[in-house]
Amino acid sequence: MNAVTHIIDGGAPPAHDGEGRRNTLLGFAIHTAASIWWAAFYEPLKRKPLGGAAGIAALAYLVDYYVVGPRFRPGFEAYLSRRSLFAVYAALAAGFAASALMQARRSARRRPAGPA
Repeated sequence: MNAVTHIIDGGAPPAHDGEGRRNTLLGFAIHTAASIWWAAFYEPLKRKPLGGAAGIAALAYLVDYYVVGPRFRPGFEAYLSRRSLFAVYAALAAGFAASALMQARRSARRRPAGPA
């Protein structure tokens, strides 16, 4: 959560929460904004929840680690193993897919029953 604040501060990604929990609060804000950003790209794909979610999470990983420069990387790589890093992006995909599936289920319940 705290590591991403290096985007604003520069330097190595911090592990500590900073004075007054600044890094934690700022990290939470940055992570939330990034999740909403990627969710906007996922929105038109949500009719295919699993494939769309996996695709957007993979795209997020590629952008985070192969498109942007080191300063704009999330900083997870400084503290997480490759397996754990995979889990971060898998959780992003799972969250997108779960949201789309729950929304589809709610919509199906609200539809009036057709003629029998």
